[in-house]
Amino acid sequence: MSPLEKPEKHAADKFLIASKIRDVYYLGFHTALEYYGCAISFYNEAYICVKAKDRFDPFQYKRFSFRPVFVEDVTLEVEEKRHQGTSIKVSSKERSFIECIDKVRYAGGWEECIKSLEGLGGLNMKKLLNLLYKYKKYVLFRRIGYFLELLKKRSPFYEDVNDQLLSEVESQITGPPRYLIYGEKGPVNRRWKLYIPKGFEEKLRGI
Repeated sequence: MSPLEKPEKHAADKFLIASKIRDVYYLGFHTALEYYGCAISFYNEAYICVKAKDRFDPFQYKRFSFRPVFVEDVTLEVEEKRHQGTSIKVSSKERSFIECIDKVRYAGGWEECIKSLEGLGGLNMKKLLNLLYKYKKYVLFRRIGYFLELLKKRSPFYEDVNDQLLSEVESQITGPPRYLIYGEKGPVNRRWKLYIPKGFEEKLRGI
């Protein structure tokens, strides 16, 4: 019996319902952070990552809403997990980290995203770096480097972020500075060649 067919006396489980919508998928972004127990908020929305050909219309069931996010690869660093006796597919911690920073709108915005990532323990930094190369999206090196350096100062979970790792990320950065948030000017972080909006880090410290 699927979660949608359960009697009303059973509480709806967002992860289980989301896992039944498509065969080829993974739960990602803020939904993955919730699964890993580090999200600072629990959303009534679930993000199901699928290829465009497997698209579905967003829908609502009870208090939950389910939304597709289109991705090109649904197997890279996707892990099968056991949840309530059922197998579900979730992006690895490393892929979740990268994708939340790449598409922060699906991670709740910068404040929600960074505070949640602060509590994401067990990241394999070598795996994260190797995965970053596979994205072939070089603006990501700026963002990932910047936030790894920032999180190292804020969270004990990032003590494995060392100078060698940061230097390798930095070595992939070329060209003029780019915006962290498109169109929002601010001082340049010269190491990561990013325009950081004025007061951005102070705002994060106040979370």
